[in-house]
Amino acid sequence: MTKEEYTLLYEKYTAGHCTEQEKELFEAYTDEFALADEPWDTTTLGDEKSIIGRIYNRLQGEIQGKPRTDRFLWYKFSAAAAVLLILGSGLFYYYMNSAGMPVLKDQIAKTNVIKPGSHKAILTLQDGSTIVLDDSRNGIVASQGKTVILKSEDGRIVYNSMAAQPVTEAEEVYNTISTPRGGETQLLLPDGTKVWMNAESTIKFPAVFCSKSRKIELSGEAYLEVAENKNSPFKVLVKGTEVEVLGTHFNINAYGEGRDVNTTLLQGSVRLRNSSRAAMLKPGQSGVSSANGQLTVKYVNVEDAIAWKNGYFVYQDEDIYSIMEKAARWYDVEIEYRGNMKNKGFYGRGQRYENISELLKNLQLTGEVHFKVEGRRVIVMSK
Repeated sequence: MTKEEYTLLYEKYTAGHCTEQEKELFEAYTDEFALADEPWDTTTLGDEKSIIGRIYNRLQGEIQGKPRTDRFLWYKFSAAAAVLLILGSGLFYYYMNSAGMPVLKDQIAKTNVIKPGSHKAILTLQDGSTIVLDDSRNGIVASQGKTVILKSEDGRIVYNSMAAQPVTEAEEVYNTISTPRGGETQLLLPDGTKVWMNAESTIKFPAVFCSKSRKIELSGEAYLEVAENKNSPFKVLVKGTEVEVLGTHFNINAYGEGRDVNTTLLQGSVRLRNSSRAAMLKPGQSGVSSANGQLTVKYVNVEDAIAWKNGYFVYQDEDIYSIMEKAARWYDVEIEYRGNMKNKGFYGRGQRYENISELLKNLQLTGEVHFKVEGRRVIVMSK
C-alpha cells in the first residue's frame, strides 16, 4: 500500500465512510511505523528509531488508559495515527511543535547524565555496627550467632542459619537492612523467604526466627515471596498494619509517615489487620490501610504494583507529583515544581534502568510538562 492510498483509507476510516471491505483492510494492515517510499530527514528530525520509539511510548500510554473492550480498535487507530505522523517531515515537525514538544535541540539530552539506581544497602547488626554492603566483597560479610551472612555474586544478601532448632523470642538477634535513595537490594531471609527491597526502604528481622512465628518490620516498599511453613505464620508489621501469611507472593508499599499502606497480593492469601479492621485478600486484590483506621479492598492490575521489581516505571492516570516522587527516590535527585500541574493524569511505561533523561523525555512528549535539569535537581514546569 502506498503512502497516498494509506492516507486516503485512514481519512475514510476515521470519518466513518469505509465500506466493510475497506474497514477490514484497514484493521488488518500491519502496524508499521514508517513507509518505505518516504525518506527520513535526520538533520531536521533527529534519530529515526529514537523519535519513533518515543511516539510509540506515548501512544501506548494512551492505549493503557482505554477500557479493555475497545483497546484493540484503539491500538489500530493509534498505530495508524503514528504512521501518518511520520509520513512527511513537515507534518511530523508541525505535530511536535503544536504539542509544545522539542524536536531537535533537546535540552534534556544536553544535561549531565543522571544514572539509575543500583544494588546498594547498609546492614546494621545487633550491636549497632554497620556494614556498607555495596562496598563489601562477595562471600561472608558478618555472622550473628549461628547465622552466617553472605553476599552472593549477583549482589543478594543471604542469611544462612546453621541452627538445628528455631530459637525462642528471647534469643532472637535482630538485624536491619536499609537501602538509600538510588539503591535497591535482594535478600534471602533465614527461613528461605525472598525479599526485593525498593529504594529508600528498611527491613528489620531476626537472624534466626523463633519457633512460634516469623515477624519482620518494614518501611518503604518491598516484594516478598514467603517460604511456606504452616506451623509458623509470617507477619509483616508496617505503620500499625499487620500482614499475616503462611506462604505467598505480595508487594507492600508504605512510603512516608501518615500515608496509606498498600498491600497487593499475587499468589496465596493474606490477612490484613489494623487498629480497627481486618480483611482477607485474594490474588489480584489490593488492600489499602489508611492512617485513620479505614481498610479497603479492590481488584487491581498486579503487574503495575510490581513493575519496579521487574525493571519498569508504569504510571496509569498518575499525577506528575507521584511519578516524580518515585523518580526522586530511584535517581537520588531533588525535585522542584514551577506552575500548577494538578488534575493531570499521565499514562506510560518505561525502562527503570535507563538514565533519567529517558523518563523525562517520555513525560515531556505529552505536552503537559517540560523539564530542566541543574546538577541533581530536576525542575518540573507546566506547559
